[in-house]
Amino acid sequence: MNRLPWVPSLLLSSALSLCSVQARPDTLSVSVQIKQSPPVSIRASERADVVYLSLNDFASVLKLPFSVNEAVRKLEFRLASHRVKTTAENPFLVITDLSSNAASVYQLPAEAFLDEKIFYVPAEEFIRALNIVWPEKVVFDPIDLLVTVNSSPSTSPFDITGVQIESKLNGYLMTVEATRKLGDVEAWLKPDGWLFLTVANAKADTSALATLKPFGAIRRILVFQSPTAVQLTFKVAPDVTRAEVLNDPGTNNLLISLHTQSVAEKAELERRRQQMVREKLEKEQERWKLDVIVLDAGHGGKDPGTIGVGKTKEKDVTLAITMKLGQLIEKNLKDVKVVYTRKTDTFVELYRRTQMANDAGGKLFVSIHCNSTPKKPSVQNGFEIYLLRPGKSEDAIQIAERENSVIRLEEGFEQRYQALTEENFILVTMQQSAFMKHSEQFAAVATSSMAKHLNIKNSGVRQAGFYVLIGASMPNVLVETGYLSNRNEEKVLRSSKGQQKIAEAIFEGIKEYKTLYEKALREGQAYGGQ
Repeated sequence: MNRLPWVPSLLLSSALSLCSVQARPDTLSVSVQIKQSPPVSIRASERADVVYLSLNDFASVLKLPFSVNEAVRKLEFRLASHRVKTTAENPFLVITDLSSNAASVYQLPAEAFLDEKIFYVPAEEFIRALNIVWPEKVVFDPIDLLVTVNSSPSTSPFDITGVQIESKLNGYLMTVEATRKLGDVEAWLKPDGWLFLTVANAKADTSALATLKPFGAIRRILVFQSPTAVQLTFKVAPDVTRAEVLNDPGTNNLLISLHTQSVAEKAELERRRQQMVREKLEKEQERWKLDVIVLDAGHGGKDPGTIGVGKTKEKDVTLAITMKLGQLIEKNLKDVKVVYTRKTDTFVELYRRTQMANDAGGKLFVSIHCNSTPKKPSVQNGFEIYLLRPGKSEDAIQIAERENSVIRLEEGFEQRYQALTEENFILVTMQQSAFMKHSEQFAAVATSSMAKHLNIKNSGVRQAGFYVLIGASMPNVLVETGYLSNRNEEKVLRSSKGQQKIAEAIFEGIKEYKTLYEKALREGQAYGGQ
């Protein structure tokens, strides 16, 4: 609630000055007696058999700081722990707890009204609302038109004065200390561990309750006082299973039993929790199991790829190596399905290759290619494995540009690839961050395996922006198996024996990677555990 600025109140100089207030013919006067002091008259009025008292005079007599905002027709006065606001032509009192700034609304039976800068409120209901939040007892006698303040000084102004917590064998016992029998009481323990205790038509000593310290199963205590009820809110420990509220037959107090789990119940709950974790882990392991490998033979059909010194076409070499590699996987890894983006000399658009891999639920995408230099023949040689990232070296950038140039053979390529600016390409690669760890791991393992089994120079793991890898929802690499522009490597690449050795070297890398990957999966470190 917004606070009104406090302005100096026009306090009446003395009780005698109030006695001299001349009520208009259509008004009454109400007497206010504070403890044993002589009664003091304040202005009042009667409308439709309802007695209204002057809130300005009432606040002045009781020396309560108050302010009037004529622009919005509001009067606000302050008690020790609350702020009370009324508005002309409005039946609601807004009562704000100063300690928590929580506001409550109390509805009067009739609207307050304003007469020559004096606010009038229904006397009987206003006094009843005031008793909820004021520490002193206030009583209005509608017959004698008398308001008495602190008429029972020996009686506590609060219904709820404190809370005691003690440990028991099967949980905890909370005692809500009360000065009278509490009637309408509701208790609700939510699954999230919050216990709500609501007592209707009760007033709590919020200052005393605010000093309570958490103990045992009680982790936090909050108190909310409203004009019609008080709510005690407790954050309880996770092992509290239920709460029971009873009236103490020997006192006015409320007893709240908090039942906690036994050792056997806790053990059973932990067993169920661990079972759920195991089942969830098994589902994740099954979901990410390396059961589908997608092999992509680069180029094909009307796209021959690079042409070797001896007229060897890249598309033929990549298809031969891919088919030999697929046969090795199918023969030796019975639990793995092999998906080919092409098995014949056909043209497949670059975007379709990863699309096919995703549709098949692939867990690893390996694109097979052959390298070349602009000038042939050349001494440049070696195999290398690429990750999808912006190229760092000039050579990597040129190789990617050559491999990407195939998009010109696709229909409508301008619209399809025009969004792949340098900035957008970085965003595209970031989308594959969930798989990059495993892409890097496979690239490292495959590079080591190829270096071990082949008499071809190891040029290592590199990165470049190959379009064929864009969109793969799985670990993915592009393997440049060797240089067709190098006469010696061309002989290896075009021979069935050389192709078999390359396929076997890559297969050994796949087999080792599968072992490492599934070990990480069992330990919860694959994908979800990254």
